[in-house]
Amino acid sequence: MSRRGFTCGSMASLAAAALARPASARQGETVVDDFNRPDSFYHGDGWESLNPGYWKLQDRALRRSLRTRGRKARATGFPFHRFMETEYETRPPYGMIWRRDWRLTGNYRIVMDATVRTLPENDPEPDYSLMGVCFGGRTLYESWNGAGKPEDACWYTAWRSDGAFGVFSHTSDETVKVQPDSARQAGKPERGESVRIELEVTGEPSGPAAATARLIRSVGETTIHCANVERTAFLEGYFGLVARGGLDFEVNKVRLEPGDNRPITDPVNELQVCYPLGDSLRQVDGHWRCKFIAIFRQEGRRAEIRIANSESPGSGWAAAKVAGRADIVTNGFRRATAVVDCVLPGNPAETTFYYTVWKDGTDVTIDPRSSARQYVGRLPQLKAPYRLCGLSCHAIVGRKPGMDRTEKFQENWIHDQPLQDAYQYLDDYGFQVMVWEDDIWYLELVLYTTSTDDAYKIITTTLAGPTTRQQMMRHWNVLNPGDHDYGMDDVKGPEQIAVRTRHDLGQDPEYMQRNFEIVQHLITGDDSPSGTANPKRWRRWKMPGRDFALLIVDARLWRSSQDTHIWATEGWADRGHIYDRKDPTRSLLGEEQFAWLQETVRTETASLICITGLNGLHTVWQPSAEAEQRNRVAADYAGWVKAGSDRVIELLSSREGIVSVYGDVHIGSILKNREARLYECSFGPIGRTGGRRVKDGFGRLMQDYDGREIDFIALFQQDYESPDLKPQTTPGYWNFLEMVFDPARREPRIALRVRRLNDRVGHSPRGGGSVDISASSTGRLHSCRLPEIRTMPLSDVRFTMLDGRPIRGVRSQADGTVPLSGLIDVPPETEVLMTAHASGTVEARAIRTAPLG
Repeated sequence: MSRRGFTCGSMASLAAAALARPASARQGETVVDDFNRPDSFYHGDGWESLNPGYWKLQDRALRRSLRTRGRKARATGFPFHRFMETEYETRPPYGMIWRRDWRLTGNYRIVMDATVRTLPENDPEPDYSLMGVCFGGRTLYESWNGAGKPEDACWYTAWRSDGAFGVFSHTSDETVKVQPDSARQAGKPERGESVRIELEVTGEPSGPAAATARLIRSVGETTIHCANVERTAFLEGYFGLVARGGLDFEVNKVRLEPGDNRPITDPVNELQVCYPLGDSLRQVDGHWRCKFIAIFRQEGRRAEIRIANSESPGSGWAAAKVAGRADIVTNGFRRATAVVDCVLPGNPAETTFYYTVWKDGTDVTIDPRSSARQYVGRLPQLKAPYRLCGLSCHAIVGRKPGMDRTEKFQENWIHDQPLQDAYQYLDDYGFQVMVWEDDIWYLELVLYTTSTDDAYKIITTTLAGPTTRQQMMRHWNVLNPGDHDYGMDDVKGPEQIAVRTRHDLGQDPEYMQRNFEIVQHLITGDDSPSGTANPKRWRRWKMPGRDFALLIVDARLWRSSQDTHIWATEGWADRGHIYDRKDPTRSLLGEEQFAWLQETVRTETASLICITGLNGLHTVWQPSAEAEQRNRVAADYAGWVKAGSDRVIELLSSREGIVSVYGDVHIGSILKNREARLYECSFGPIGRTGGRRVKDGFGRLMQDYDGREIDFIALFQQDYESPDLKPQTTPGYWNFLEMVFDPARREPRIALRVRRLNDRVGHSPRGGGSVDISASSTGRLHSCRLPEIRTMPLSDVRFTMLDGRPIRGVRSQADGTVPLSGLIDVPPETEVLMTAHASGTVEARAIRTAPLG
């Protein structure tokens, strides 16, 4: 029965008395949270939200947060997806925040005391903004746009800014009434007024229930009664708070009359994750240093990392030496992060080290979550053979074979891994380095993050889940992000600079600037990254033993535009594809990055090199890069820029021992360019599905779209499990690439194997083939022969033309032998200069090349 007190004085008096009623007035009622804490972006251990940026602790209350950085982000996609209106308005969708410690069944009563602060200004849709209580949630991550099946989406009782009060379903962006009479007018909110919203469930445990919602104002009370409600489908589950639109309010207290329910013990990890950046490892003044990125759950003052050569130091971790300290910082692109530059206690090539992470004097290393294993951080010994694990396309949503209840808003809708037993046997492979390559955290796949808090929520849900956190903290890490990690599909070329620097292109530049700053901070430890400058992400990590190098490059941000129609407004409008993808002036890496790569390849003395970041030099996937030049998917691959890819392939094949690996395409594969003798591998996904389709004429011996002769060795794809296109028989093809580089042998060797996420070491490699080769079987054939050369032992040896142009680097062996029998692209009877450097001593001599044979 309705009691609309704003038309009845006696009801108004009762409502005013109800608002003044002390919290202890009802027996069995408990205060869930009174928010009596200092101001913070963190709401407290008892709360969880996919949209934490909707809320903040301010003035001892939980306050709506309306002015966030990137709040005007919109789901536009990158240029070439579709036409975008450049003038647009954004409306914040639903923002829900849930209690972690209560999963309600039976009868219960929820009470929210709140204060209206400001009303939406110039709201074109006055029925849009709302505030209220949500209940019956299956997952703590339900939020944002309405969707899902009726029995999966939660219900919520809310008061809209147009005055309507009712009980609604989160199945739609509209406020869908759960029953025909479950909403009515209650009067519009007024600035500064205190209100109470209650939701009470009653009835016999074995039968249908009644859900009664009440809005109590000083001017009266409005009641909504929903009868004959199926408990398990709509009323049982988590409860929390909901907001939408520009209505600004604060929650002063949340209370619960739990009935027979008891709170859940669900601990959280104060240290979300702390990972060592392997590519930051360097020797400075005789000491080995490395940067660690620590992300904490909430603000703090100082982070410390202690490093020892034992998992359990004899005097305990509290007595272990502090290897590095740093401030914990929260600002426009950081949320409680610390970049800790640590001094290692020795040479990482000689021993394995272990570490613990301390926050304000407390050891926070342990992960207390129930599904987590207990461990301390580990820095595996870096010596040959080097074992690397390639991981890509880490999606935290989507239907997963073998995992139940993964559809929208179901219990496992958000999950940190696609398999319940993912990584179960990963420790047995003995990996030292995790290569997280392309689509590491999919910043916009679940939602366009309209705040720094929401962005970090997606990132930490991906990186700091129990399984991934352990892998990051037990290995050296290299992070090389892709387009989605910047918060927009297909980010590349000059267009991505434009959407970060202009306000008239249909996307919020502050959203993109913020994301670029976050990415640069988390992958390199940069404390002051630019959101507008194009990041120079290319770098080299050379192992302490100087025998293996990992090169990280960027094939997106510095490439030519995808646009093929030039001068369309200057007289050539009827001439298509004038700027063809095969145009020789097109660039893949940009001049500066290519110059760096060319110099590095020609001077690097390590005998084996792995390069990551070139996402598909060979055009073997559909859609056709040739037939569909303006197709945005075809243009996403490096191979679309034919001239740029040709130059890179020629460079990488100009010496032995180079392998190119990449993620992005949702496929595990290994191929060999027959002429260049260059191996290229893809890996992933670890959560995403929908691998790229294979081209017509695909097979073990084939040509790519640009006529390159290919040996296809392994294919592990959603539809096929071998290059012979044998239909896939393994549901859930999530995979990683096992890479083994062994430069310690007289003849350095490389092994490449595609593995399913939960494969044992002894399982046959996936994809119908694998690689175990000598370095001498890679790279183009020698054009000349070198004489036997002996120089200083274990020295860095470089060959150059007499005019100084670099040709090749190599490292001499322990007996001084230079393990190089010939050169590529150098004619016979050419005089070259050899220099050797070791321990401050330099030796130089002229060498004359000889004909082959």
